[in-house]
Parts: sequence; structure tokens; C-alpha cells
Amino acid sequence: MNINPIGVAVPLFFVLLGLEILLARRTTLRLHRLNDSMADLACGMGDQLIGIFTKAIPLAIYTLVEGRYGLLQLNSSAVAVWAAGMLLVDHQYYWYHRFSHRVNLGWATHVVHHQSEEFNLAVALRQPWFTQFYNWIFYLPLALLGIPALVWAGCYALNLLYQFWIHTRLIDRLGPLEWVLNTPSHHRVHHGINDEYLDRNYAGVLIIWDRLYGTFEPEQAEVLYGTRRPLRSWNPLWANVEPLLHIARLVNSAQGLGERVYALVAPPEWAPDAAPALAKGDFMGRRGYDLDVHATVHSYLLAQLLPVAALMSWMLTFEQSLSSMVLTLGSLLILWTAAGWVGLLERRSWGFPVELLRHSALLFGLLLALGQGLAPLWAFCCLGFVLLSLAFLLGKRRLLV
Repeated sequence: MNINPIGVAVPLFFVLLGLEILLARRTTLRLHRLNDSMADLACGMGDQLIGIFTKAIPLAIYTLVEGRYGLLQLNSSAVAVWAAGMLLVDHQYYWYHRFSHRVNLGWATHVVHHQSEEFNLAVALRQPWFTQFYNWIFYLPLALLGIPALVWAGCYALNLLYQFWIHTRLIDRLGPLEWVLNTPSHHRVHHGINDEYLDRNYAGVLIIWDRLYGTFEPEQAEVLYGTRRPLRSWNPLWANVEPLLHIARLVNSAQGLGERVYALVAPPEWAPDAAPALAKGDFMGRRGYDLDVHATVHSYLLAQLLPVAALMSWMLTFEQSLSSMVLTLGSLLILWTAAGWVGLLERRSWGFPVELLRHSALLFGLLLALGQGLAPLWAFCCLGFVLLSLAFLLGKRRLLV
């Protein structure tokens, strides 16, 4: 049975996230806001759900290129091959990452990861939805070299897993390791929008690439996190689509075919002469987006997060053995849940009805399953949770809208 290591790691992610929250309470740092962290998690879940249905395509292309044009015939079980794979994947990740910061289309898809004005382990899970449609291109040189597809996929997953722990403000500099590894200190710089920190420290695992290619910057001044075009929304769909709409506005405002084409590949700070307002402006006045909601909303959302995280972990871990129907229904349920989060956090009029309808649909589905004789223990547990959620929604309606 093929098991996705990301799915296996999901429970560990949440344990470490909880530990970070507990440790932060012993300091003066305010590391988390529930609305911001929920938006981070919603973005990450969307990324993984899209990947369930699409990642077979780049894997097939890589396998085809390696099989037909690979220069070397390498043993995928050899330790040396895996060591070389880790090094080469990390090198290519550096160049993909640098591209995604310096080319408009790349930045429009990658910026999602930088939109949070916090820096914590939840931000590590805030992944963009559309980079997976092209970032694999940067790894095709490995296929041409002959790095086996299994090694590429495994090293790529390990590279991403490594980057989880460096998204924290609780870990200070790590002595001699700072010279070689990408550390929390180096990655804080990468997420900074201070002038001296912009477009620095692109590394995945090894910071040596930034030192080698002239993009390294040590952490000195306090880091200001976020982007220079603040999103001001907790909506994961809007977070991923709005940057692409910004590109469309640039193209529409450009003069002539040449400038329109350039708008797609220009650096993110560029704007057409005819529309200078589209360039970076006074972003400080737009920072600090927050909406006050009743503490009841926070309690409700935290309770809803646990079963969704469990479902997500199960789907990712066993995706190879689950039917398309199960994966599709599970994905729709998770996205429906995320929509309810947005509605409640942004105090939208549709937030409460979306949640009420979701739990009603779950209740109907579970009763139907039980009526058909499908009565495993988990079904009864889910039924109890749904009934409690419905009772809470109806009993606390005034506080949730």
C-alpha cells in the first residue's frame, strides 16, 4: 500500500502547532490569531485536495522524461542516489522559489504563502493552490540526469516536511548550523517585507544556495511580516484568485502587446506607466486586518477543526486505496467546512446558513448510511458530533451571526 508521508505527518503538524501555542503563552510574543490561523489551514487543505486529483500528471511526465531521455540508469534503492536526490531537489527548489518571487505570474501563485501578517507553524501550512501546476518543470533536469521518479518524489516530500519547523519565532539562532542549514532565523528574513529583507533567503533546506548565489541576508532588524499588498480577507479562494486578478489588471492597463506580455513576467513591483497606482504604495495603512467575533465562534471553530483534520489526514494517507467517489465527497465536505469558517470569521450573512446546511446534510447522510445497515463505530461517533454541533448552532445562533 502506498502511503502519503504528508498525510501521516498531519497529526504531528497539529501537535507541534498546539505546542507552539502553549509555549508562546510563556513569552510576550503574540504568535497566533485564530482567524489568521484558520485561513492558513484552509489554504493548506485546498492545496492538498487539489494535489490528490492532479499530482499524477507531473509524476507521469517526469517518469516519461526520465525513462526516455535519462542520461544515467540509477538504482532507486541506493543511499548515494537518495543523497544526490536530496541535494539536487534542494538546489532546484531554490531556483523555483526565486522565480516565484521575481516573476509576476510566479508571484501571483506563490504570494498566498506570504499573505499572513503572522509567522508561526500555521503559516507553514498556508500553501498556494496553483503552483503545483508548474513548479514540477523546475525538476525536469533531474529526470534528464536520470534521478528516478521515486527518489524525486520522496526527496521533494522530505524537502517540504523540513520546511515546516522553520516557520516559528520561538527558536533563536542555532550557532554553526546557521552557516549551512535554512533555520527559523533565516526564514523569518524571507517572510519579511522590510526593505533589506525583500527577496532574500530562498533556500529550502540548505542556506548555502543563498550564500552561493548572492541572495543571503542575516536577521538583524525586527521582521515585519506579510506582503506589500495586504489581502485583508480570511477567504482561501480569494487569497488564491485575487493575485491573478491583479495580474489581469496589469495586463489590461498596459499599452501595446509588448507591455502586456511583459506584465506577465515583470517583477512584482512593476506597474504600467498608464497605471502607476497598481505599483506598491502605502501598504502600512492597510495592514492589521482583523474582525472581532464572539468567543463562541472561536470555540465552535476549534471544535470543528478536529474532525476535519482527521478526515484530511486519513484521505491523504490512504489516497491510493480510496475510491474516486470517497475522495471527491471528502474533498467537497472539507471545502464546504472551510467556506463555513470564512462566513463566520468574516461575519457574512451566509455563514450561519452554510454551517446549518452542512450539518443537516451530514445528518441526512449518516442516517441514510445507518438505515442501510452501515453502522461502524465511527458512524455513531460522527452522528453524535453532528447532533451536538446542530444543537450548539441553534442554541448559540445570536452569538454566531
